[in-house]
Amino acid sequence: MIIKEAQGDLTKVVGAFTVYKFIKLIVTPFRQMDAYKFGIIDNKGNFLKKLDELTSDKERKSVDIFNRLIINLKKLIKKIPDPSLQAKLKNVATAMILIKEESEKIGADGDYVVSEIIKYLSTKGINIKEIEINNSFEELLKEHNNDE
Repeated sequence: MIIKEAQGDLTKVVGAFTVYKFIKLIVTPFRQMDAYKFGIIDNKGNFLKKLDELTSDKERKSVDIFNRLIINLKKLIKKIPDPSLQAKLKNVATAMILIKEESEKIGADGDYVVSEIIKYLSTKGINIKEIEINNSFEELLKEHNNDE
């Protein structure tokens, strides 16, 4: 019983740390990110080097899956309310799945981490659930119009 309680507490700590790290990086300017310091991204988050061009472990770590996700989400958030964003936001759902999976790999509660990210994005005026519903509705309309 004590082991399960300890595991539950550890999961909460890891989850909270992951959310903290996510929020900290999402508000960090590109110029302060390690990937920028290594010349891997520019000041707008555009990738200047490909993964196979990276030579050191520090370079590779600065653009691991978590950091690439952050960089790409930051670029998406910067584009709001750009009309072309609708097509690009479909990647947010994929990003949330990746965050959930990566969080669970390190023992965190993936659902909790994703829910905290969604809460954070909502404070920035981004309603992920509404975007997903609107995109699905638009896709259904397109399919319906193509059938006619």
